[in-house]
Amino acid sequence: MTIWEQTLLNLQKGYEKFVAFAALFNERVRAELDITRLRIRADDVQGRTDRLHMLIGRRIVEMKRKGDLPKGAEQIFKEEDVAAAIKEIADRERELQDVQAEIKALMPESPHAVRKKTEDTIV
Repeated sequence: MTIWEQTLLNLQKGYEKFVAFAALFNERVRAELDITRLRIRADDVQGRTDRLHMLIGRRIVEMKRKGDLPKGAEQIFKEEDVAAAIKEIADRERELQDVQAEIKALMPESPHAVRKKTEDTIV
């Protein structure tokens, strides 16, 4: 085998390794982007839940200021706006759990877990 043939063979093997690395890198970047999108979505869901908590608190404070605050705690939760907000909070918490489960499913087992390919060497 001439030096030129060995050089071509080495270039081909190097190209194959480069393509494999690029594919792995592309796959990892896409997974990280998916995780980032899901985290943004989780933050959005948490923000909506926080706004609903504020609505409940605001409504209770308004009821107290007006003197409309019921003596029994059950009455607070029967109020239409509060009951609707509590129901939506429960829905958002389930959605948040689903998003967090998707994030965990996409996360690799270890940050250093990379598939390795046995290398061919020319002797």
